[in-house]
Amino acid sequence: MYSFTLRGGWVLTPKGLVRADVAVEDGRITRVYDGVRVGETIDCSGLFIIPGFRDQHVHDLIGSISDIGVDRLSRVASALVRHGVTSVKIATIAMPRDRLLSYLRSIRSYMSSNRNGLDGARIEGAHVEGTFIRAECGGAQPREYIVEPWSEGAVELLDGIIETGAARLVNIAVDFGSDLVGYASSRGLIVGCGHSKASARRLEEAWRRGLRYIVHITNGAMGQSFKPFEGGGMYEGALTLPISIEIIFDGYHVDTRYVSDIIERRIQKGRMGEVIAITDAVFPIDEEVPRGEFEAFSVVGCRSDDGGVLVVKRYRDADGVYKQPPPGTLFGSLLTMDRAFENLLNLFTRDFSGFMIDRPARSFEDSLHLASMFTSTNQARLEGLESVGSISDGCIADIAILSISGSAGSYRVRVAKTIVGGRIFEFQ
Repeated sequence: MYSFTLRGGWVLTPKGLVRADVAVEDGRITRVYDGVRVGETIDCSGLFIIPGFRDQHVHDLIGSISDIGVDRLSRVASALVRHGVTSVKIATIAMPRDRLLSYLRSIRSYMSSNRNGLDGARIEGAHVEGTFIRAECGGAQPREYIVEPWSEGAVELLDGIIETGAARLVNIAVDFGSDLVGYASSRGLIVGCGHSKASARRLEEAWRRGLRYIVHITNGAMGQSFKPFEGGGMYEGALTLPISIEIIFDGYHVDTRYVSDIIERRIQKGRMGEVIAITDAVFPIDEEVPRGEFEAFSVVGCRSDDGGVLVVKRYRDADGVYKQPPPGTLFGSLLTMDRAFENLLNLFTRDFSGFMIDRPARSFEDSLHLASMFTSTNQARLEGLESVGSISDGCIADIAILSISGSAGSYRVRVAKTIVGGRIFEFQ
């Protein structure tokens, strides 16, 4: 650890965008003030200094399938930091029990090693996504390894997951009850719901028992109802409950008009702190994205025809027969957090018509603030953390330093430097 000052940049603080200097000592921000000087001076003229991106939902398919060692996690951390990511939760897929637990133990080993935060982005735990979902809503998840939350053995498996010490977030479908949600919450996990067709009433019941977020809202199976019975479907419940929502903002997973409507409803209600941008990426190391087919146990995927997203090509059913999935079944994204930030910034700085809500363009400063909330601050708040997700005195120095060029609605964002707990990573 050493001391330095980020000098001359535009700093996004909780009070707004200001031209200021940022002093960092022993891994923490000690002062944000024009003219402060501590240690080495790092010129940030013309750059934007914002909270580092926090991706709470990014997979590593190669790691989970064929390489679950700590060296692999080091490579993932090194790749993600290039995109401004300072903190990450490694998301799992449905996989054999022993392999899942081994993978989680490897994540825990890396978390507690002295390499964590030095190799790149800090890995802060696992997001157990594919295991406790509704099988018919599996999407790209290998169905043979799904343990439905209301089935025998679910509690025992959850206990094993908790004992690894790696799990921080867990996806639990609540279609037929929320007992497992209550139990997981009581054990200290942050519980979300996705790959589900629960009614709004079921979702509200789960929220009362500890449910705190929706896993990639509107992506994949998600019950929707225009009838008043049961309060509507899961989509309606997600819109009305005071609950955080993950959004994959790549233009493929969710129609941008729905993204805008969902966000604007939150903002109108003063609940912008509930929107969380994620990548749901499957290959976090850019050069490893396959050109042809790839497998995740019984599911085969490939790139879409335009190359912009990954899709399920075929999957094996319970009888061992390969079948074609419904059209548009996606297999994770190719999104990165810097691109998600760029997409949000451009959405907010242009006039836009959603399906139900039209709104004028916002100012650059307001747009920057919202994009930063959705890519950093809100993730920290979901976890109850006050020392990250903000450029403020006393906070951990998790910082993304960006070059932003272009004009309203067509900005281009490039990561110049990423700072993880006071350690600087610089890119050309």
